[in-house]
Amino acid sequence: MRRFLLSTAVVLYLSVPAAIAAARYGEWLLEQPRSSVLTLTFKQSASLDNKVATSELGFVCDQGDKSGIVGAVLIPFDGTFENRQNVIPVLFQKNNGQYDSSNLLQRWKNGTDYMFLEAKNDVDELALFLKTNDADGVETIHIFFPHDLDATPQV
Repeated sequence: MRRFLLSTAVVLYLSVPAAIAAARYGEWLLEQPRSSVLTLTFKQSASLDNKVATSELGFVCDQGDKSGIVGAVLIPFDGTFENRQNVIPVLFQKNNGQYDSSNLLQRWKNGTDYMFLEAKNDVDELALFLKTNDADGVETIHIFFPHDLDATPQV
């Protein structure tokens, strides 16, 4: 399982430039960086401290082991995430700052400068949340996660 998680992060970080996009769904990009690996990613760039930073939410499926396991990885904007906790609560909201009973709160695992989700039920719940909001016409989802209070100052 550790190999799967490490390869999930590596695939999202180091997707081979030669990999050809299989399809584009809005801003979602479906790629096959290796023969047995499929990734579906959403990237967003923003200007932070006069630099362009990119955050990414992605789903990775390694078909090589025939398990059908799909993992999710969240890579926040550079410099905005530093947390020493093993488990990080991540809140997905339809409206910024407005709580709604249909919001999704999950417990993701810490990968130092990224977060990952590997439990099938949790990944399925996230996919359903995104699909439901898309079907309802929701164009943006806001993602919030806490900062480690013991860490150095953060953006």
